[in-house]
Amino acid sequence: MLINFIASGQEHHIGIKAGGNLAKFTDASGNDYRYRNRGDFKFKPGFSAGAFYNLGSGNYQLQAEALFSLQGTQVSKDDLSYPIFNNNGDQVSSSNYDYKYEVHEWSILVPLMSRIFVTKGLFLEAGPQATFILERNLTSDYQVLEGENDRFIMRDGDSFDFGINLGIGHQITPSLLVDFRAYAGLLKRENEIKSIILNLSLEYRIW
Repeated sequence: MLINFIASGQEHHIGIKAGGNLAKFTDASGNDYRYRNRGDFKFKPGFSAGAFYNLGSGNYQLQAEALFSLQGTQVSKDDLSYPIFNNNGDQVSSSNYDYKYEVHEWSILVPLMSRIFVTKGLFLEAGPQATFILERNLTSDYQVLEGENDRFIMRDGDSFDFGINLGIGHQITPSLLVDFRAYAGLLKRENEIKSIILNLSLEYRIW
């Protein structure tokens, strides 16, 4: 079927695209308490940029992309505590404090999207995406107090993710398009998390 589509394809396009994203992890640990209590995951901003190849026939298009992206999550943990002592050196109580940090994942994204134009300019799209995570690093303006267990910090991670994109877009001109996508990771990474990414991009068809 794909061979027949390629053979009958009427339009071929090569172009570049770039945009911003909001990304976060979700807790997929279930009842495995070895991996719970990492903190609250929140969206963090990032970006993506790269190139695409588009093959179209009628109202249907198949688009393959290769994108460089920064994504990840914000993490907020508010149940850490430090002791309070009296003048005699005896602990009389404790007080909670927050620790917040960001996980930055530098990645290569390879989406393969099927597009259907429902009107002259409006299209819907869906397709799988493979993600190759090149590097993970952390940033924080907070400190864990001496003696506090910091094993909750997500320093290491898996190097691969796979999921599904769903999106909607509009062809503004023959060469310029805009699309919005929502990505949901299907793999349980590090036995505890999945990814959610919202992405808004501009595409420019060079040829």
